[in-house]
Amino acid sequence: MTPMATSSGIALKRIVFGTDFSQVAERAATYARGLALSFGASVDVVHVFDTDLYLDDAEPRLRTLDDRLQVRSEKLEAVAKTFVATGLNIKTELPMVRPSWSGLLKAAEAEKADLIVVATRSKAQLKRVFVGSTVEELIRQAPQPVLTVGPRVPAGVDGPMEFKRIVYATDFSPEAEKAAQAALLFAGHGEANLYVCHVIDWRADPEEKAAEREVRENEVRENLERLLAASSVGAYGCELEIAYGAPAESILAVAEKVKADLIVMGPRKHSFWLTHVKRGVTLEVLAQATCPVLTVH
Repeated sequence: MTPMATSSGIALKRIVFGTDFSQVAERAATYARGLALSFGASVDVVHVFDTDLYLDDAEPRLRTLDDRLQVRSEKLEAVAKTFVATGLNIKTELPMVRPSWSGLLKAAEAEKADLIVVATRSKAQLKRVFVGSTVEELIRQAPQPVLTVGPRVPAGVDGPMEFKRIVYATDFSPEAEKAAQAALLFAGHGEANLYVCHVIDWRADPEEKAAEREVRENEVRENLERLLAASSVGAYGCELEIAYGAPAESILAVAEKVKADLIVMGPRKHSFWLTHVKRGVTLEVLAQATCPVLTVH
């Protein structure tokens, strides 16, 4: 298959899929396969072997490190077969490295990947290990977009995948352009409805909110016009969604309202979203979203 590009000029040629063999990773695999089939991309299926971590309760009973490595190798090949069965061009990697996110980044760099696909675990686990975890570090460090499949996201369809209702959450930062292009990649490919969402984190007195709401909304619309003028999104067409309140809750509410099948965010190191990670914005969106979340560094 020939890799496909959109009118934005962006092509999706190579995907790195990171798996820990969990149930949510199995669901994430359906998105990696579906997008690879849709765009004609190759896939590098990667499991990073961190010797300090066990896959399940049975693994500690294995006698040697080689035994553990063998078990994981067999699991990796089983995952790879599900990609091969669809006719995709794939390879597998089982690096032994710590921390695990660095192994995924190295694989993505070596493959010149255009996208990384990973899964997150339960909300309780996310709250406990999110800061410094594989997903959080990928979001911060990866030059490629990262598609995260959270614990509430159902499996994707069998066969080629297209997103039809995309919420692009923007803080109008200088980094928003790159996230806009990623949103456009999928919107243009699937002829999707694109909703540009901006959240005004406003929890002031209701009377003050009513008095100043029009002024703030006008500022947002002016920022949106500047963003659209600087990117191809303006030529594509979109709908503006202005929300008030807690950022994570508002983004999720907009996604639910439009029945989104993809959320796109731009969490750069100095952007709005990552400055709010410890307050729970990115964490809460990843944990609660019922569709995949694409983050662009």
